[in-house]
Amino acid sequence: MSTLPEKVLPWAKLDDPAENYHLASKLSRWVSASSSAMYAHELVNDPEALASFGVPSASYPGTERYELKSSSWGSRVSEVLRARHSAQSFSAALVSTQIFSTILRESACVTESYGRGTPSAGGLYPIDIYLCVNSVQGLPPGIYSLDPFAAVVNRLPLREDPRAFLQETLVFQNLAENSAFHVFFVASMARLRIKYGQRSYRFALIETGHLAQAMIMCAQEYGLASCPVGGFIDQNVDDLLCLDGVEQSVLYSVAFGQPDYLEGRRA
Repeated sequence: MSTLPEKVLPWAKLDDPAENYHLASKLSRWVSASSSAMYAHELVNDPEALASFGVPSASYPGTERYELKSSSWGSRVSEVLRARHSAQSFSAALVSTQIFSTILRESACVTESYGRGTPSAGGLYPIDIYLCVNSVQGLPPGIYSLDPFAAVVNRLPLREDPRAFLQETLVFQNLAENSAFHVFFVASMARLRIKYGQRSYRFALIETGHLAQAMIMCAQEYGLASCPVGGFIDQNVDDLLCLDGVEQSVLYSVAFGQPDYLEGRRA
């Protein structure tokens, strides 16, 4: 047996920049308007300020340029992409259980035969999906979680009225008015960090984008309207779902509902 004293490694006092950024970028009741209102007002009222941002692409004068050919294939994918837009309102009509199920199954559920329709770093599936269901045929209004492996939604034992919660939580409350269901994407960082360390936060954001886009495209295919929503009171969602706001926290959301065909006619 060795008689040498045990060497104790010094504890590295490291800060986590990903956690710092996540906390600093949250909205609250006190900063949701003030954090962006000043810049929005300037852009709307000062064309020169808007122009100062330049063309939203990289330009390389003096390089060889090759023009892309016109699209020649009329697939369903291209039709869905061209038809997609961010809805500003919804009609109050119900969404069928079949369409609701198809959107979740095709975009977020994991199967033995073909995996999942969206990629996940390392196959770790760190994004959990929660839903505020308001107007889906066959489902009572409530807060639900998706089990992507069993392809079921679980109604959580919460007394919160889903529409009232959305009106309290979304910065743009008009999206809560008639939405059929609203999806919140929650990251469980421990699932990623054990393999990817500091790069985990990037992968969580990337996967959330994959999932949201897949759901939006499925919804468009079946004639539903949608709107990606990044403006919400983070703490409301974290508190509702008993998340600590760091290791588990909401990242993004999307509203879904039947199209409001009067939307374009309103002033």
